Amino acid sequence: MKKLTSKEICYGVIAAVACACLLVYMFVVKNYNEKTDALKVSNAELRQKVEDMKQYYDNMAFYKSEKTRMTGEVNTLTADYPGNAREEDTIMMAVDLNNTAIINFDDIKISGNDAIHTIPKETVTAAGIEGLNSEIVFRQRQATYGNTTDYADLKTVINRIYESPYRIGVNSISYAKDNDANNLIKGTIDITYYNLEGMNKEYKKPDMSEYMSGSMELFGPNMIDENIRTTVTEE
Repeated sequence: MKKLTSKEICYGVIAAVACACLLVYMFVVKNYNEKTDALKVSNAELRQKVEDMKQYYDNMAFYKSEKTRMTGEVNTLTADYPGNAREEDTIMMAVDLNNTAIINFDDIKISGNDAIHTIPKETVTAAGIEGLNSEIVFRQRQATYGNTTDYADLKTVINRIYESPYRIGVNSISYAKDNDANNLIKGTIDITYYNLEGMNKEYKKPDMSEYMSGSMELFGPNMIDENIRTTVTEE
């Protein structure tokens, strides 16, 4: 067996130490460096969050005042919108118009209370407006009033519609002369009733007076007398 010299033993020890150092680097130092890098990234993220929170804190009074202002604006913008618009609202509009002007209603077509825009519950609750914690739905119900009247009473009817407490849009007004024997015009008024669901507004039923049993006059006795409205063609 070959006898190892002191030099060879020294080289062997150095190689073993080098291997040990390499193993330490691979399993300890490298792992430590990776954790250090991850910690640096985490600290940078936390530092940014702290700066953001500090900015919010420094501007807290402004944010609170802005929230109060915007809450007031929301309440102002939605104040005139009822919580619902039902079929009886459209019917009683016709009754009100008939009490205001001389107009005969031939028919009333009423659509459903359709959704135009929806604000999800999550968005509503995130806004933090007191009293609002459910989905808000902006809705519209359309009603088309087929009727016979004259030009003077039509202007009265339109003015009355715009004076209505309902949130209303007049979509179209379409009329044509009924016949040459009088100055009556026949046509339709197309109206949209807007309302907001989810604003905690209690629905207010329209004042519906009781009608006499057996009466055929749904809108009252204010009917057009065509003899009165006949156009004079001869002297």
